[in-house]
Amino acid sequence: MQGKKIAYAIGFAALLSASLLYVAFVFTPAPSCGIKLGPASISHYQLPSVHFNGVTKFHLPHDEFPNGIAVVSDGSVWFGEQNLPGIGHLFENGTMVEYTWPINYSPSTTSIWGVAHWNGRIWASDALGAQIISLDPATATVYAIKLNNPSAFPYTITIGMNDTLWFTELYGSKLGRIDAKCSLTEYPIPSNLGGTPTQIQFENSTFGYYVDAGNASSGLGQVLSFNPTQFAPRPFGGNFRPLAASSLAIVSNGLWVTQHASSNMAYYDFATQAWSQYPTTPVSYIDSTLPYFVAANGSLVWFNEHYANRMAVINTEDGLLTEYSLSNPPANKTIQIDNALTFACGKDKVWFTELTANYVGYVDASYRPNFSIIGSGENQPIELRPGDNVTFTFSVSGSSDTPLSFKFADSENFTSLPSRIMMSANVDEIKLLNNQTNVTVTIKAESKLMPGNYILLVTVTNGSINRGLYVRLQINE
Repeated sequence: MQGKKIAYAIGFAALLSASLLYVAFVFTPAPSCGIKLGPASISHYQLPSVHFNGVTKFHLPHDEFPNGIAVVSDGSVWFGEQNLPGIGHLFENGTMVEYTWPINYSPSTTSIWGVAHWNGRIWASDALGAQIISLDPATATVYAIKLNNPSAFPYTITIGMNDTLWFTELYGSKLGRIDAKCSLTEYPIPSNLGGTPTQIQFENSTFGYYVDAGNASSGLGQVLSFNPTQFAPRPFGGNFRPLAASSLAIVSNGLWVTQHASSNMAYYDFATQAWSQYPTTPVSYIDSTLPYFVAANGSLVWFNEHYANRMAVINTEDGLLTEYSLSNPPANKTIQIDNALTFACGKDKVWFTELTANYVGYVDASYRPNFSIIGSGENQPIELRPGDNVTFTFSVSGSSDTPLSFKFADSENFTSLPSRIMMSANVDEIKLLNNQTNVTVTIKAESKLMPGNYILLVTVTNGSINRGLYVRLQINE
């Protein structure tokens, strides 16, 4: 059964390689939109929770296969429950209200990857029914907007400009739009531009991006730009093709893209018009951490690592990476991963769903681990020639009774595992941290290493939390 759950959870990856608090939550009834399916069945629960290392998780009452999640203004979250099928509403105190859609499937499980709060309703993608479902929380009435292609597989949902709701059709090779009058428009993607759209984001009312995962044989995706008022997508970002591009986030100075057939995050700098690859900390049991979705919250760029069973955040101001294990103890084989597939950023919490482990939880963004890594403060790259070596020093500060060890990664290849760039620290571990310790790392470039720019990652870990420092390396002729 566990194998079946995991196979279900990673299907997309295989293709590409009753409470007062609830009563107080006020909604404005929404006008009719879509085909009225009828009332949802409502259940109430108080969920048990677990807490560890900045992570809080609420265990769902049954095997609901939670997936797709959205944070609303009061800090509560709405999420898909694929095995009902339906939608759950969870508050920070563990109170949950569950809405089972008046839909009968055999088997009952659908796929719900997109959830959004828009125009007074909770919207969700229903892949099995090839439709966009909406729930009016004020009346518990469920509506549906059917798509033209029964195999379209509506996937992620994005709230667009000018009071619109957009979604991707993973297998239908289209982008869909629903306007405030409930009109559905589907935009076919030209065949020469791929056809596996995964997520949409908007910069403004006349400019948007979407990522395409590419086909199963090549795994080469791409970023495309488009005008939502005159749909004519075009490739964006030059010749770079991200591996199985599954999500994107717009920041003030660039774009972040997850590569769901890799261990690297891809970043496009608007000013330099250049791409960089940011590695993640390797795990011992598989060669790819598989970043899945990404979202920006100011200078913090959050993403989940599917196979590594982690939530991660890059502090772009300091060039630092923190990775939080979503299980305690951390997973050490693939059958132990919780399949945290989707997440959403709130004001001070990053909420996630765990499909096979049957949890919905969050990482507390205000939590600070008791140890940190500090670089030299210099932004200039380290320069080196093939065959040579160089050293640099960083500091580990704070306290830890648990021994801290080191891990290394770089942007040489899709696994982030060092091959022709070797790194080693002058100590194997920090047995006891009290205040600050300086560590020297030696970088050696093999003679056959291609000249160019690389990004290195030095990670200090206690086994549950990783603190990483990004270092730029320039290999000269």
